Amino acid sequence: MEFGRAQIVRSLKGHDRGRLFCVMDVEDGAVLLADGKERRVSAPKRKNVKHVEYAGSMEHPTIESVRRGEPVRDRQLRELLAAFRDEMEV
Repeated sequence: MEFGRAQIVRSLKGHDRGRLFCVMDVEDGAVLLADGKERRVSAPKRKNVKHVEYAGSMEHPTIESVRRGEPVRDRQLRELLAAFRDEMEV
């Protein structure tokens, strides 16, 4: 699967296996991931696309900001991922 900015993905490998992240950018077979807690927007995690799976997307103001390339805060990402987790559990 080809990944794009503002998608929500789950890590498949590494110490962060199973955690949700937001794709901040895509470059040369890798994605830059942030979750607002362990991986801040200012220092996203670079991860090979083979080591992540698409978890979904949702309508949320933070998703739109990331998609447009506007700056987002770590708190906004945490709220986005919490809302996504809550939506998945229902």
